[in-house]
Formats: sequence, structure tokens, C-alpha cells
Amino acid sequence: MNTWLALLAAPALVLAVQAANYALVHVACARQAAWPLAALSAFGVLFSAAIAWLAWRRWRSLIPPHADDPARRARAAMLACAATWVGALSLLIQLTMWFPQWLLSPCY
Repeated sequence: MNTWLALLAAPALVLAVQAANYALVHVACARQAAWPLAALSAFGVLFSAAIAWLAWRRWRSLIPPHADDPARRARAAMLACAATWVGALSLLIQLTMWFPQWLLSPCY
């Protein structure tokens, strides 16, 4: 489950946070408060980090070789590796989307 969560939920979360931030810009500008945008972005960053960490743990647990079915474990390890990279990339994207919110007012 950790693998599929990172492969599917992390990119979907990036898009959802971006869409929600765009929807909240008018509210943040009207109230002159950027905290709703920052809170949503912080949630996205933390969730992406947690997903990437879970995928990484799954990948590390599959690396030691076992004699039961090496081909099956190799496939699972490769999928967990890909999930780790997708989760890490989603985290990086979340951080780069959050960075301008620290510098710019929502009313620009």
C-alpha cells in the first residue's frame, strides 16, 4: 500500500494543493492574510514527505535478497524504488510551489 500511495496519491496531491491554492488566493487577498495558503501548502509538503518516507521504508525492506522468489521481490523493490522517486519529486514540487508564497503577497 505504501508503494501505491506514493505512486498515485503524491502526484494527485500536488495537483489538488495547486488547485486549492488558486481557489484560496481571492480569500487570502480579501482578508489580507496569507496563512490559509501557507497552511494548505504546509499540509501538502508534510503529506508528500510522509508518503516519500513510507515508500523509502518499503524499498529498504525489500532490498535484502531472499530465496523464496527473487524475481517477485526484485519487481516489488523496483516498484518501491520508483514510488520513492515519485514521492520525492512530488515533495520537491510542493516546496517549489510553496516558496513564492513566502516572498509574494497573495494580492499580486
